[in-house]
Amino acid sequence: MEEVLTLENRRKIFEFVSKHPGTHMREMERELSMPLGLLSYHLDYMVKRAVLKVEDDGYRKSYFPFDRFHLHDRRTVSMLRQPVPRKIVMHILLQGPSTFNQLLEEMACAKSTLSYHLNRMVRREVLEVEKKERESWYSLRNEFATADLLIALRESLACDAVDRFASVWDQLAKK
Repeated sequence: MEEVLTLENRRKIFEFVSKHPGTHMREMERELSMPLGLLSYHLDYMVKRAVLKVEDDGYRKSYFPFDRFHLHDRRTVSMLRQPVPRKIVMHILLQGPSTFNQLLEEMACAKSTLSYHLNRMVRREVLEVEKKERESWYSLRNEFATADLLIALRESLACDAVDRFASVWDQLAKK
């Protein structure tokens, strides 16, 4: 690994991905002020040499240090880096299983946007859905592991809502 990280650009990329697991290429491009072609080349190089892992959800590629995060955790982290899925997860963690209409009220987004994210989260096994009478209820597949990931990512997400969630979750855990 040391040989792969001898170049300054690769070291910068690796350090950024280590501090911000699940980050995507455009975010790295902005934060590192690195041309996209150069960034893409170094990311591919590090993936081929097992320094980084890539998680492709069909929409974007997220990058992780090779030795961290199992497949399910990588899928969850990729979702948590996006605002709407992160808000859905925090709502369900704090309020419990929720219907589409309850989530729609909380998210303040278009029905199609919410539907898109919920379907992706179910397909990626972050959420599970259960039909009760005429309504679909959404819950987390593993709420404690998801909460732990959210709290572990708190600094790299730099989101006030995540900080507030971590405080509330900590208080609930003490009860």
